[in-house]
Amino acid sequence: MPPTGDSRSLARVDALLATCQALGLGIAVGALAGAAGLEGGARGGITLLAIASGAAVGAVSASLDDEGVVLGALAGLVGAGLACVVISAVIVGAGRRGAGGGGALAFFASLAALAIAGLSILLPPLALVALAALLWLATARRRRAQRKYEGLRVLR
Repeated sequence: MPPTGDSRSLARVDALLATCQALGLGIAVGALAGAAGLEGGARGGITLLAIASGAAVGAVSASLDDEGVVLGALAGLVGAGLACVVISAVIVGAGRRGAGGGGALAFFASLAALAIAGLSILLPPLALVALAALLWLATARRRRAQRKYEGLRVLR
């Protein structure tokens, strides 16, 4: 007997939830790695490690939900890479400004990563909120960096 429309739509919802969960766990892995606040080559190394770990965690998460391992691995990979780069840049920036809160910020980033991991297991769609927040933070930092040197470009 072929699957009915209802069972296919439920399968799609299950796949979406498994992908969101893998994304959230990947974001958590990347945020934990980025909380170290490394720069230069060390940041590249920890980002590669976070990407590999995020892909592995996403694949395992998806396989435990009996969903596509490749989709889970891709979601974990993207989440971990983005989170590691953005969180690391924020923590390094705070340290450069002499905010004195680099260590405290790293601690709170780690707590947030654990909260994202837990929430993505309990309520997988909340991982999309974490993804949107990371994208917003990355674009806001980029806009601010471009505005910083805006006057210098005019003088050329």
